[in-house]
Amino acid sequence: MFSFMKSFVGVKGQQLGQDIVKAIVEMDPQSASQAQLDQMEQDLDKAGAVIQKLRADYDRELREYDAVKKRYDQYLAAAELLQRKLDDPTTADKAGVESSLNKLVAQLEQLQPEVSAEEKDVIEVKELIDQAQAAYREKAEALTNAKQGLERAKRDMQRALQDQERSAEKAQRAAEVAGLRSNKISGLTVATDAMQRRADEARAKSDAAKLKAETLTTLSKPNADDANIASALREVQGGNAASGGSSIAERLAKLKK
Repeated sequence: MFSFMKSFVGVKGQQLGQDIVKAIVEMDPQSASQAQLDQMEQDLDKAGAVIQKLRADYDRELREYDAVKKRYDQYLAAAELLQRKLDDPTTADKAGVESSLNKLVAQLEQLQPEVSAEEKDVIEVKELIDQAQAAYREKAEALTNAKQGLERAKRDMQRALQDQERSAEKAQRAAEVAGLRSNKISGLTVATDAMQRRADEARAKSDAAKLKAETLTTLSKPNADDANIASALREVQGGNAASGGSSIAERLAKLKK
């Protein structure tokens, strides 16, 4: 149970770390990308330092191998020479030559494993250098591609931002134009509605005035709606005018004076 919880906490901790890194990258992708490039470049520098150390080791191993191989070759050549002297019938001190040959062969037998070991070390270091150089090339290519990709991403982001700004400006201008047109139409509509309301109010007041006049007139002539009374009144009013008034001759005479 404890091992499970330890593993679970470890996994959750890694996930939390990844989430934090992701959040930071989302906040500032350009700085995060630059930081990653810096990390890749530092990694490349470390790989280069490893290669330089391996090359130094290779040079040392190669010198050691060359030295022991040279001594081995010299001992081998000397042993072959003694062997020829031993085989030569004219050699006087064959016993001494044979003793020297046996001694030299023993030394060669002791040197042979050392030569093999030194040669193996040289080969192994050379293989490590080849692997390190291959890894260095991969890291260098990855760094180059990452830088190029970042530059492309920057250009794409800049173009996208410019397109966004242009689109926003177009939308703003369109909104302003639409707003001006809308305001004009709205203004005309409001003015028309106001004039229409005033016309309706004027007509209503006019109708009210007419109604008032008609009502007052009717009230001032209470018998106007009775035809017989109205006719009789006219006759009486006409008669009074004829009896109390002047004749035409009299009116004309007054005008001549």
